[in-house]
Amino acid sequence: MIMHVVQSCRMVRLMVTLGAVLVSCLATTSCGSAPGPVPPCPLLEVREIQARIDASWSQGRQWESEGNTDAIGCNFRSPRGFVTIWSEEKNAAEYYRSSRDAPVQQPQEDMGGVGYEGYAYTSPGNVQEVHLLKGDAYIQVIVGAGAVPGTARHFGDLVVARLP
Repeated sequence: MIMHVVQSCRMVRLMVTLGAVLVSCLATTSCGSAPGPVPPCPLLEVREIQARIDASWSQGRQWESEGNTDAIGCNFRSPRGFVTIWSEEKNAAEYYRSSRDAPVQQPQEDMGGVGYEGYAYTSPGNVQEVHLLKGDAYIQVIVGAGAVPGTARHFGDLVVARLP
């Protein structure tokens, strides 16, 4: 009889524990893997790049960062240069603020809109960058193709419209 009571108590504890884990999973989605960064390659199309930079462009190829394993990139290449999109989800706001505060990325042009923050920057070597923060997504668009001013900003407008 005592063994039966002990087994019943163990079963009740097990059920309570499993119930708590299930509630935790449903409430926080911590049981599954994190959704991760937005896939960057579908955010921009080759035809959109070609419309702004006249060259033969390769289809974007996705790859992971060596230095930041939470970021994934997509690189489009042509004889004129490159267009790269970086996507990051973990610590997105922190990384965006860090890039925004970097003294070397001056002057910056604000380009935020409804539901997102953003800025554009062009280096002295005419590498254009756009940095966007929308929800949990931090996206960078980098254009190193000798493009006309405003090209990265245009691509950023296309990209942010496709973000969830």
